[in-house]
Amino acid sequence: MDRTHLSLVAIALFAPAIRAQATPAPLLGTLTDLGAKRAAEAERGAAVAITLDAPDKTEIAMLGVVKIPVRRAFYLDRVQNLTGFLASETRSAAGFFAHPAQPGDVSSLALEQSDAKSLEKCKPFSCDVKLPAEMMAKLRSELAKSHDPAPKADSIMREWVVSYVNAYRADSSEELVVYDDTKRSVRSSEAFRELLSEPMPAGIDSQPFSQMLALPRSARPPEVASRISWEMDRLSGLKPTIEVVERSIYSPSTHPNQSFLATKLLYASHYFESQIDYITVADAEPSPGDSEIYLVIVRRQKFDDLPSGGLFNIRGKAVKRLRDGLRATLANTRTEMMKAFAESVKANGDEP
Repeated sequence: MDRTHLSLVAIALFAPAIRAQATPAPLLGTLTDLGAKRAAEAERGAAVAITLDAPDKTEIAMLGVVKIPVRRAFYLDRVQNLTGFLASETRSAAGFFAHPAQPGDVSSLALEQSDAKSLEKCKPFSCDVKLPAEMMAKLRSELAKSHDPAPKADSIMREWVVSYVNAYRADSSEELVVYDDTKRSVRSSEAFRELLSEPMPAGIDSQPFSQMLALPRSARPPEVASRISWEMDRLSGLKPTIEVVERSIYSPSTHPNQSFLATKLLYASHYFESQIDYITVADAEPSPGDSEIYLVIVRRQKFDDLPSGGLFNIRGKAVKRLRDGLRATLANTRTEMMKAFAESVKANGDEP
């Protein structure tokens, strides 16, 4: 057999391997933290959520994934208003902020009655609501003059949230609120940067998220779209929490089979010092027009001190509750997207 013939045979034998190397693996196959069993469950359509290692006990980190039989373009179209990326059964009220933020944006925002009452005696390092010290002083002073603290507390809170959002947008370094409610002052921006500096799990590309959340804002790609919203979140077993969040979306040309979403916590009235959701929306197969996607979320949350072990194993209980909650959220997102897709197909008489 001559050398030319041998070369042709070798090419024929190894062509499948060459093609396999040239074709990127679907995202699910690269998420080694999941393990084979959970990856197989996700491939079959189950919502999967696991706990990741975190550098300290005040942080809880999770990885979640669900496969949804809809096109990526359909999912992105459904969430392009940036009011939410995942199904939520805990959000009882919400609104978004204009540019600049205005009082009317928060006209329906209201504190829980117990929170409004507690603000009458709120002071640094002893407060049931997460706030900076200057806000506590203002609330104590103003509420002392009122026979009914709730309306006045709501009014002051609304004014503060609006001014805070406008100040956040004006600050290119994005210095967030300082919490003075517990044993120590916590600058939320520092907690956020700690979360941002942590490495991504294997299989998740960190570069697009770094670009989306880069400081100063002028360093961010112009294709990144963002919106700030407020929400009242009611999670079972926890106090109702007012949250201010910034959601962003990015589909870089360098990643033709993926899009990237991020939710950044700017303020929470209870529990959270910082939180980031990194969401990757990836075609289930690396071929154009694929009709299934993987929705992969890395959620990192920094809390007030969470005791672990012994009679007060608050952290252990919180981890389980939050992991189960993420799993349920992903399952509900799959159900909602499939229903919306079916309705769209029926209305259009064809796949959109």
